Amino acid sequence: MSRHRPSGAYGHRLTRMGHDDYRMSWTVDRYYPDSRLRFPTRYTRDTDEKGARRFAKRHGCVFPCKPGGF
Repeated sequence: MSRHRPSGAYGHRLTRMGHDDYRMSWTVDRYYPDSRLRFPTRYTRDTDEKGARRFAKRHGCVFPCKPGGF
């Protein structure tokens, strides 16, 4: 959890990298003691289609379609 949001992470995104490869990314705000500043940090992970579908369902982001698919 962050100071100003109900959730600690935001900006969830899925990108199709190849035939069955996807890149998941999200942002987390970092805070330091005695500082009012926030330091957004972006994380990325590569996964297969099954993991990408699970990520999209859990975080409510759009699953990228395969070329020529629906």
